[in-house]
Amino acid sequence: MKKTILIIITTLFITNYSAAANHTAECEKITGALKTGEKIDCLLNIKKKIAKDKISKSVNKGGKSIETLNEKKKKFDEKNKTLWKMFKNTKNNDK
Repeated sequence: MKKTILIIITTLFITNYSAAANHTAECEKITGALKTGEKIDCLLNIKKKIAKDKISKSVNKGGKSIETLNEKKKKFDEKNKTLWKMFKNTKNNDK
């Protein structure tokens, strides 16, 4: 049991470390004591890009699901026109 937990932890550490190394490789080219600010800015920009990509993917998924729901609603309204008319009449009578 202890061996399996140790193996899982080491594999997670290795995969996270290798993924982090890929993203920060371009910032490692910046060297020098006076350029530490530039290096930090580079790392922050990379993190911003990753965050923006994740957000845009989730927004696109949400937009697609809304579009499919609107299409389903339109199809349902076309099939059940009397139901839509009844809804409009009840809405007008409530005012």
